Amino acid sequence: MEFPPFGALLGRLLDHRQSDIGSLSQAAGVSEAELRDVIGGLRPGPELLRALAPALELHAADLFATAGQKVPDDLAPLDASAMQYVRHLVEYALCLPAGQRAELQRLVRELPQEPRRRPYAPWKWFDPHKAGVGALVANMLYANRNLDYQGVVRALAGCSNGRMYVSPSTVGMIGAGRIELSPERLADLSTVIDMPAGDLSAITGIPLPEGSPPEDPAAADVAALLWEVRRLSAGQVWRVCVRAEEMRYALPADAIDREFYKRGAFRISRYPPVNPDS
Repeated sequence: MEFPPFGALLGRLLDHRQSDIGSLSQAAGVSEAELRDVIGGLRPGPELLRALAPALELHAADLFATAGQKVPDDLAPLDASAMQYVRHLVEYALCLPAGQRAELQRLVRELPQEPRRRPYAPWKWFDPHKAGVGALVANMLYANRNLDYQGVVRALAGCSNGRMYVSPSTVGMIGAGRIELSPERLADLSTVIDMPAGDLSAITGIPLPEGSPPEDPAAADVAALLWEVRRLSAGQVWRVCVRAEEMRYALPADAIDREFYKRGAFRISRYPPVNPDS
């Protein structure tokens, strides 16, 4: 499956935003000639991708994924073992009112930065040059947001309020290019990735469905939280999970509108995840 060069994807994004190379060149502090070379098919170097990211208001790690390149270690999540707790954090945080979601975000921001103890190894990385745009989107989830199959499934189901309730194998096949990424699924994926749906549609070349998903402040907050906790160690994410679990179970049952969380495999356990240091 042919994967377009980064320049083609960048050109589509600029067209969607009604912007141009000159404006991007000025905002990113790079030469127009270099950008024209990339638009023409030249592979972008890491320095250029880092410069373009803030100018495009995109995460640098996601721009590396868009270019079909693995993310440098300094832009990757801190601790791969933290992914076992992230799915719990998503489940708890989605149920909380806005004030308590903001409290969780403050807690995450106040936690100190721990040193990286080993190179980051994502649970899965798909080669978009072999699998196409499904791999691009999957890498933004697995490699850039420190999620495993179950974490992705639960984040998608939760942040779409049940609209994108799919199996782990389905997510894997989307990443591997064996299942086509539909417009409806793309719209829900944009929520979890915290990227404007129109931008993601332009980059992937997949049209958006008629109408748009309803506004969901809880999903938007949790998507932002997913990005913020990637800098934390497993022990720190566990602490955030425990606090989220305490707040979640202090709520009366009728205060939670995520009804599908009360059924089957998505029923939330009363017991928080085990401390990684125990």
